[in-house]
Amino acid sequence: MRPELLVCAPLRVEHAALRGSGPRIVRTGYGPRRSARSAGGLAPADFGALAVAGLGGGLDPTLRAGDVVVGTEVFVGERTHPLCAPELLARELRRAGLSVRLGSVVTTDHPVTGDERLALARTGALVVDMESGVLTPAAGRRARAVVRVVLDTPRQPLIGPGTPWRLVGALRRLRETGDPLLRWFRTVAGAGSQDTVRSRWSKEVP
Repeated sequence: MRPELLVCAPLRVEHAALRGSGPRIVRTGYGPRRSARSAGGLAPADFGALAVAGLGGGLDPTLRAGDVVVGTEVFVGERTHPLCAPELLARELRRAGLSVRLGSVVTTDHPVTGDERLALARTGALVVDMESGVLTPAAGRRARAVVRVVLDTPRQPLIGPGTPWRLVGALRRLRETGDPLLRWFRTVAGAGSQDTVRSRWSKEVP
């Protein structure tokens, strides 16, 4: 079977939003524990590249609900996982009409609010989630990417009167990432290992 793009969608609503958008979508479960179990099964699977796509919490105060963050790297604890050709992926998403930011993603083992969220923002990370840093190592030396659509921000808390409307809009934008992810995959699929992909594309795409 020809290797394909495998997209990990942690939550049921994320999986539902992405289903039928083009790539092969796998629901991997909420949080780091379920993600670790899923990652163990994904590592030996036959796929050409892996992406984690879903919703996330915005850390940068200039982000708004519905903005798309393409990860340049993922931090989880003391570990850093670089990601492949984020500039290329951002370009494809912008071609689809999405508002895109490039930056770091930080993965935690619990939801963060208040002062803890502010502390994470001071690290320079743009968005926080609970799965990307656990799932991306399953790619091994294959290309990997992270796309998170901002659902909540410091000014737009997760629990609030506007949350249902923000959720609907964020899920709509998440679905729109399917075709750009496929175009990213088709470009990087033949480039080889994670390191080769990163070195080849990181300076070639404006």
